[in-house]
Amino acid sequence: MTSARTVWQVALREIREHGRSKSFLITTLVTFLLVGALVTVPGLIGGGTSEYTVASVGEGNEPIATAAEQLGNVADEPGAEPSVAIELVDFDSVEAAETAMDEGELDATLIDGSEVIVESVGGFGESELLALLQQGAASVQLEAIVAEGGEAAADVIEVMTSDPLETTTLSGQEPGDETRGAVAYAGLLLLYLAVLLYGNWMLAGVTEEKSNRVVEVLLSSVKPWQILAGKIIGIGTLGIAQFAGTILIALIALRVTDTLELPSLDAALVFNLIVWFILGFLLFAVLYGAAGSLVSRMEDAQNVAFPMSMIAVAGFFVSIAALSDPDGTAAVIGTFIPFTAPFVVPVRAALEAIPAWQYIAAVVITIATIVGLVLVAGRIYAGGLLRFGTRVKLRDAWRSAEA
Repeated sequence: MTSARTVWQVALREIREHGRSKSFLITTLVTFLLVGALVTVPGLIGGGTSEYTVASVGEGNEPIATAAEQLGNVADEPGAEPSVAIELVDFDSVEAAETAMDEGELDATLIDGSEVIVESVGGFGESELLALLQQGAASVQLEAIVAEGGEAAADVIEVMTSDPLETTTLSGQEPGDETRGAVAYAGLLLLYLAVLLYGNWMLAGVTEEKSNRVVEVLLSSVKPWQILAGKIIGIGTLGIAQFAGTILIALIALRVTDTLELPSLDAALVFNLIVWFILGFLLFAVLYGAAGSLVSRMEDAQNVAFPMSMIAVAGFFVSIAALSDPDGTAAVIGTFIPFTAPFVVPVRAALEAIPAWQYIAAVVITIATIVGLVLVAGRIYAGGLLRFGTRVKLRDAWRSAEA
């Protein structure tokens, strides 16, 4: 039997065993329920007043703020608590207003009724406040057109279908598609959960087979590296299937509840998320598999998994920073670190804030790291599988493996 066929047989065994296990079925059900709840519950809860503080520099800002507040509350029931409250605060200069925004005292700044400054439009895209201010400015301009007494249909259409206020950001980022940040964040959460969940599956699978001596039977006909490769492929296939199912459930929930307008997803964006999901899983699966070979009891498994979990947590926090500032130092550095790249690069790519050369470099570095880890982890895996009892040290596993 060829090596490829042997690896595939091990992978099929993993798919059968894990696919019908209670842990897989339960986690799949819980994941689907959580995703469905996250999509539907926010739209059902609602309520409360969204309060905003806006700086006013120059003239012509008060009508815009008033119109924006009215538009935000247009669907409110008579006598009900308003949905939106906008407080306008006068400032003498743009610099003073920007300083107050930096300190978190303001949500936006209106300048002479012609420009609005916001903190950023990255991440989740345009905020409710920015959209209301744009609509308020459009309303003010329409009133001016009507007051002039003309039937300027072309002007009315232009105003209604455009954003009258020129938008700038303190971060210097250009406004973009408001759905891309949300999609990036959703993909980020799914990847983070997948790394922890499927990585621990990998760890548990190796540890369980080692503790019940099943691995001794397997090693009689299969090489250690073939077992490791088959486990990665098998569990990875289940992970991708669950990943796709989770997305499908979210889309169905959005369609049924109509709590959020479904974005038209760019094929390149979806492809980018899938590619980095696979790279991220492979990277961490190799580490978890090698770690599982070092212990013989499930009680010790989480101890050896702790470093990988901390790496995943670090990658998640760096990606959150990238979501807020995709061109920042943390985001750029995280792009070239293979253990954070699977979390950071998809976010930067979704926000169209990563140069092509950085993207290519990140892919090459990550793939090279995976290949290197497979070689190293394969030897550690081989050296640790047949060492039972106490936890095996990395050095001992490395030395005991066949050269």
